[in-house]
Amino acid sequence: MSKVIGLKCRECGAEYPSGIQNTCYECFGPLEVHYDWDEIQNKVSKEKIARGPPSIWRYADLLPLDGTNYVDLGAGYNKLHHAKNLGKKLGLKELYILDDSVNPTNSFKDRVTSVAVSKALELGATAIGCASTGNLASAVGAHAAKAGIPAYVFIPASIELGKITQMLTYDPNVIAVDGTYDDANRLASEVADQNPDWAFVNINIRPYY
Repeated sequence: MSKVIGLKCRECGAEYPSGIQNTCYECFGPLEVHYDWDEIQNKVSKEKIARGPPSIWRYADLLPLDGTNYVDLGAGYNKLHHAKNLGKKLGLKELYILDDSVNPTNSFKDRVTSVAVSKALELGATAIGCASTGNLASAVGAHAAKAGIPAYVFIPASIELGKITQMLTYDPNVIAVDGTYDDANRLASEVADQNPDWAFVNINIRPYY
């Protein structure tokens, strides 16, 4: 039995089947994943989590996929560093800092992208995309390369050369927009609307991101 019932509007409560969709057709509110928590409770356990891989996918029973075809580059499950000196200055005895620089593309974006790209494949997407100022584009490019699926990343042409160089490492299709991030996001949204089987992680499959 599926642990994901479908999608549900945060504003009006309208429900939809799981799909490449992020907006309610009734009120234009944002959609969220609607879980069957009883089903999840039957599946999840501390022991099962402990036996899982050293990545976000050890928590697979709590994530919005039904299958096991994960695009896993090893993101997540990163080390916590006890920041004793900083904690002392702030009056906190148990202050820990999570090191996300060890993620595959050096960003926390790898966690959410791993889930979103995996879900996109489960939904039958034929391409992956995003609008980004750098970090998300690299994460999408890397996970798309692992999955063997085309990636289209829309970026402002003015972002730092280092960020562009990093994303090009993964060979996505880079569309540099002469404008702001909002302009890049607007163009990506238009392309997503014209290609319903393309999954843009921070646009039309945002509920899973």
